[in-house]
Amino acid sequence: MGLFKKENCCLCGGKTGLLDKKCLDGKVCKECRKKLSVWFEDYKNTDKAALESQLAARASDAAQVRNYNFNKVFGAFGVILLDEAARKFIAFPDTSSSLFGNRRKVTGLDDVIDLGPDIIDFDAVEDFEIDIKEMTREEKQMVDGQQVSYNPPHILYMETFTLRLKLHHPYIQAMNIQLNDGAVQIKNIGRRIWTDPGRKLAAHLLDLPGLVKENQAAVYDNDSLLDAFMRNPYEMPDYSYGFKCSIANRDEIKKYQYYLAMAREIQDILTAYQG
Repeated sequence: MGLFKKENCCLCGGKTGLLDKKCLDGKVCKECRKKLSVWFEDYKNTDKAALESQLAARASDAAQVRNYNFNKVFGAFGVILLDEAARKFIAFPDTSSSLFGNRRKVTGLDDVIDLGPDIIDFDAVEDFEIDIKEMTREEKQMVDGQQVSYNPPHILYMETFTLRLKLHHPYIQAMNIQLNDGAVQIKNIGRRIWTDPGRKLAAHLLDLPGLVKENQAAVYDNDSLLDAFMRNPYEMPDYSYGFKCSIANRDEIKKYQYYLAMAREIQDILTAYQG
């Protein structure tokens, strides 16, 4: 007699393994889990009937997905595709084609159709957060065979941009979508700081998360500033993002702006008609 009782999958009746997920009515095999949503996690509080309902809903989504015009595609790691007219979207946390990466560029519906998209209503989004996660590493120099700090310190800032969505949905509670594939890496001589003009200008132009927005009408000529920003983002004052806007930093700061603007556009589209 074995130490572990063998169980059949409650959905298909096939064999299950020790590491297979357990729902309220038994275990769910690996092959059946592949048919469920990539966003579904709450097995322990879900019964067989709900899982069967999810499979039916996803089969319906697969049959209907090409009827939509998902013409806006955002993200290089996780992706989100939007149909503004129908107010529908689909999203995936990771579009790599293997365990070790091998990222594939997603440019439209055909690139993700085989991943099994869930069609979500805009109105299902209860909460939306832009999470800019920052990690730092100090770069040091070799002096007399030892690593010592520069003066001022040289700091590498690594930024990832993640959309965090809370949903009112039958089987998806939340989505975390990391937009950039690999962190944006910005080198700064000296610690990241915010000058007052830079803080206010960045807050005004891009509505940076976490910054206090103020009425700048008495201080800035808004239209001319916006025109200057569109012509050359490096006409903004140094440390507008907390980073030195030097020539060496331009490409990475451009990526920072790109993903921040992307996140803001997605937020504006998904929440445009929410109360």
